[in-house]
Amino acid sequence: MTINRAQVIESLKIALDIIRSHRLRSGLVILGVMIGVATLMGMVATLSGLSRKIEQDVTGGDTVVLQLSKFDVLTGGDRQREQMERRKDLTADDAAAITRIPDVNGIDINYAQGRALRHKGKKARFIRIIGATMTFTQINNLNLVVGRFFTESEVEHRRQVVVMGYRPAEELFPGEDPVGKPLRLENEEYQVVGVFEKDESIFAKLFGSIQENFVVIPYTAYERDFKFRREPMFIQIIVNGQERLAAVQEEIRALMRARRKVAPGRPDDFSLITADAALEFIRKITGPIGLVLVVISSIGLMVGGIGVMVIMLVSVTERTREIGIRKALGATRREIVWQFLIEAAVLTGIGGMLGIVAGLGLALLITRLGGFPLSLPFIWVFLAVVTSVGAGMIFGIYPANRAAKLDPVDALRYE
Repeated sequence: MTINRAQVIESLKIALDIIRSHRLRSGLVILGVMIGVATLMGMVATLSGLSRKIEQDVTGGDTVVLQLSKFDVLTGGDRQREQMERRKDLTADDAAAITRIPDVNGIDINYAQGRALRHKGKKARFIRIIGATMTFTQINNLNLVVGRFFTESEVEHRRQVVVMGYRPAEELFPGEDPVGKPLRLENEEYQVVGVFEKDESIFAKLFGSIQENFVVIPYTAYERDFKFRREPMFIQIIVNGQERLAAVQEEIRALMRARRKVAPGRPDDFSLITADAALEFIRKITGPIGLVLVVISSIGLMVGGIGVMVIMLVSVTERTREIGIRKALGATRREIVWQFLIEAAVLTGIGGMLGIVAGLGLALLITRLGGFPLSLPFIWVFLAVVTSVGAGMIFGIYPANRAAKLDPVDALRYE
């Protein structure tokens, strides 16, 4: 079914005249499509910006990090717990051996568990006590707002010093400087030497105070005061550049297989995880969620399309005599069909373009409040226009065919 350029222009003029003469009805159709497209565009732009922010936070800027553990922290489940019981623990000697590999710029030995935190009778909410080395701040891209981080000497001598996260410091020391004050971690008393600045990462935005509720102590003090039997050690390794990551990863794997006496042909009894692997794991979780949200938001567009079909059926009924006159003057079925299809496409196309603008405004508001960048791939803008126009034509097919099938004699007699 084809139509020439002049007929398209004429049909467009008629469509615009119909919209002007039925402003309320046309406006309601346009509004329905606009809401559907705006919801879809807002959702897509928000999810795209959120994904970019998560990627920035997970990859940690310019610091290339590998994590070594005795089990895969990304899989979980009963099998993981069984592996934890069977496998040998990582040790500080393993970490020391890894530092001798070329292109390894530093390591962090890491433990973590939840414990109570008190100061002068006040108790902070559930927090994580993290045992770490001096490279903790570099790996996690954290800065101090007051005080200092602990020193190599304090790690070596197992000093009871603690650096607090922003949230517990705010709760236990409101309006005062906590540096130099005592802090009770379970039954042990530590001295506060510093406080981290407020976490502005997307994880803090999503999880709030849970992400910021932590304190950091020397891992040696952690091993003495808090470590329970078989608690796993994690080793985080700073690599000298992304281009050396694969080579360093293989060297660490070979070293650990030799140190742990893993026989040739047998699988590793440890896990090496990159930021890319963690990011891929997050995408596997967030991808289906995002798809479901986009599908749900697309329902509004279908509702708008149904509205177009209803309005076009009403229009066909109202314009029965007009259709009869056009047929009597020689208009073909094809020309009648195209006239009504173009009218439907114009209605939904206007709604789609207004919806894109409204959706971008909605996404901009959400991203400003959430603190992550606005991102909307151009392909989605193109798809929104095509989908809105296409929805009008699809839902306009039945009314257009109904109009085209009218008998001109009966149509002329219609009152």
